[in-house]
Amino acid sequence: MSEEAGDWLLISLDEKLAKKQGVPARIPVPKGEFESLADKGMTVDQMRGWVSRFITTSPAMHNANWRTQNVALARSFEVFVAKKDGWAKAQAAFGKNDFKTAIGALRMISNIDPNDHCAKLNLGSALSSAGDHAAAIAMLDGIADTWADDAEFHVTRANVLLALQRRDEAIGALADALERDPSHQQALDTLKALGVLSAIYEDPRDAASLTYVRTDKVAEHLESVWSAAPRDVEYYLRQVAYHQMERRPAVALGAAERAIALAGAAPPDARAVSARITALRELKRVAEALAAAREVLTRTPSGAAHLDVARCLLASDAYEEANAELDRAIAADPGDLMALDLRWWPAERHDLEQLQAAMPKLQAHAEANPGSAGAWRMLARARLAIGDADGAMVLFEKAVTLAPGDDDLRAEWWAELVRHGQAAAVIHDAEKLGDMRTHDWKARWNHAEAFAAAGRKMEAQAVFAAINHDEALHVDVRKRAKRAALGVAGGGA
Repeated sequence: MSEEAGDWLLISLDEKLAKKQGVPARIPVPKGEFESLADKGMTVDQMRGWVSRFITTSPAMHNANWRTQNVALARSFEVFVAKKDGWAKAQAAFGKNDFKTAIGALRMISNIDPNDHCAKLNLGSALSSAGDHAAAIAMLDGIADTWADDAEFHVTRANVLLALQRRDEAIGALADALERDPSHQQALDTLKALGVLSAIYEDPRDAASLTYVRTDKVAEHLESVWSAAPRDVEYYLRQVAYHQMERRPAVALGAAERAIALAGAAPPDARAVSARITALRELKRVAEALAAAREVLTRTPSGAAHLDVARCLLASDAYEEANAELDRAIAADPGDLMALDLRWWPAERHDLEQLQAAMPKLQAHAEANPGSAGAWRMLARARLAIGDADGAMVLFEKAVTLAPGDDDLRAEWWAELVRHGQAAAVIHDAEKLGDMRTHDWKARWNHAEAFAAAGRKMEAQAVFAAINHDEALHVDVRKRAKRAALGVAGGGA
């Protein structure tokens, strides 16, 4: 709605919009500029300029009859222009993190114009930044109706409520923010930090599959995702690995059981069966896990089956029985790293005295099994732990010689070589392997780090970029590779 005032049109604004911007409810617009508003809109500075010109040049402002009929409007114009210096002072103070000065300027603005809810919003933020959270929440609650449709306002209010330790109300405010903007990242991240939401990849290899789900509904949500299309065992094993890594054993259990079910009457995939046992154990359903592990051991004895039984026994504090099962696991597979670790590595992993005491057992085991890469690898780890880096490198190389196709082993060796200033040895070893793109991403990663450590930035960037573009990898690995490539380009490690 508009009315004429000489060469001016008085344009009525939405009441809430006027309060949000801290401008008068009606704005004078020169008739010559009115037609362009539909395309250009109006800025606060532009409105202030028009109001200032209207006050000084319009005959209406100097007409006693018009001023009598529009007392409140004329006053709002004068106040709007007068606030300019206060806003400049507040903005300069915010730029210096001088919240005391900002609070003073914004209080003055709020006092002379109680309808300036933009000033009051900024005042609430300044009060909170200054540590006066009680005053901040009172200020924000006073303007809540005006800003009810603004997601950012609800997030600001939630942060103040969290500072006041009013957690439930803060969660409600964050929920209000997501109602206004379901993709508001800060609201999502804060709810994640509070444990209300979990960030999950429906497909760990697809960045676009990231979604936020109520933490208590993650398993239910993924069950619906899994049921949406036919899946194979490898799909579910990827789900198991991802959710084990993210410490979601209930979800890993569901994925493992679906993988097992795919076998029908045939023997299920051994990896899925072991994953189910691990998930049960991590869910503290140790008796079920132990029964399942013993059943596997009876049906198909193996080192892995003995290891699963041993881990369940350790979770039951049955240490003597567990050690006996670990001995059987090691007898079946002398290079089983987990079995060797649980059997001989001390519980206090960095206790040098205990490590020194375990060393003869690990040395004797390696010497008794000279063809076992895993036995030498575990001994190399122990040598590193007690500070014998040179001895450890010799043992790692021996292990790699015994298992040249084990990329995980080679990656560990390369990582330690780089860490101990021997990047050139990594580059030399990689040259013997040919096309590194056919190797595991961890080996490729350490190859890139060796290039970076040797000052060969372009080669390092190229390898990290190749990892970033490998769609077979978990999306977080690819993101890390992209950051690493940028870090190398910027001179970082």
